[in-house]
Amino acid sequence: MSTPILHLDISRRFGNHFLKARADVPLTGITALEGPSGSGKTLLLRSIAGLEKGANGSILFGDIVWQSQNRFVAPQARRIGYVFQDTRLFEHLDVAGNLAYGHKRAGAAPGVLQIVSAALDLGGLLHRQVNALSGGEKQRVALGRALAMQPQLLLLDEPLSGLDQARKAEILPYIARAVQATRCPAIYVSHERRETAFLADRIMKIQAGQLSAPVECETSLPAVLTKVGLDLALFVDGHQTGLSVAAKAGTKHKIRINTDSAILSRDNPGQSSALVCLPVEIINVTALDAQNCALVLGGQGWQIRLVKSATICAQMQLETGQKVWLNVTDANLMPD
Repeated sequence: MSTPILHLDISRRFGNHFLKARADVPLTGITALEGPSGSGKTLLLRSIAGLEKGANGSILFGDIVWQSQNRFVAPQARRIGYVFQDTRLFEHLDVAGNLAYGHKRAGAAPGVLQIVSAALDLGGLLHRQVNALSGGEKQRVALGRALAMQPQLLLLDEPLSGLDQARKAEILPYIARAVQATRCPAIYVSHERRETAFLADRIMKIQAGQLSAPVECETSLPAVLTKVGLDLALFVDGHQTGLSVAAKAGTKHKIRINTDSAILSRDNPGQSSALVCLPVEIINVTALDAQNCALVLGGQGWQIRLVKSATICAQMQLETGQKVWLNVTDANLMPD
């Protein structure tokens, strides 16, 4: 059975800019939408949600026409969950009340609240007032409220923009876990590669007014939790990482790396502050343009993709089949 598709073929002028969005987005997992500020990311999300009527063209959710020359489906009929940059929680309600509000109005299945609450670890917050929550807790509740409606698509518009890097790293696994638990496809807007590298299954970009087709985001390393003396550590291909997790020895996990923090070296760097340091093979080197090259690196049954400057690739004389060392200083443990 083929994966359903969100078909986009719209154009819109806004201010002195023009956006042309033509792409087929798989309705599974998380698709990241990247682009500089003012490129039209929020405009595209609002058009998908039915909150913008000024775009020309068509939007289809599977076989259902949401927008065409002769048809425009109202936002409430599209069953979309929307998480904004600001949480927009109801301050007169506690956490349980915020979750129940959308759930009841949408007529969602009874078990959805329990699934969402468990995935986002909201059980201990249900009777807390909104103004007593931290910024990260508010974002988890906002995400939970959107998913409690049992939407058929989740849109997240830079939901972590007001948080520091530590809080972002803490919340990203919750987002991934909630999307998995509810099986709700999501489009996640960010201009920060770190977030999309940790979270996305695929990435599409807005550049010079054009939306690119989604490209798979390959930033995952398979890891096994192994006993080291009295401690536990995650190993990738037999090499110890600087990451661990509270789980049983022998369990398998997934490490997502921030490819912007990846450094290649021809020799083993020895002791370093890198969270991940291991030998890899260069599977492919492709020139993207005069400034950059795309690299595919592989290990034992896995591969990742990253972009390096053409200057670095030339200086290191990188080529297919070559063995190099991968050093990563920024990584996060994510749900498998």
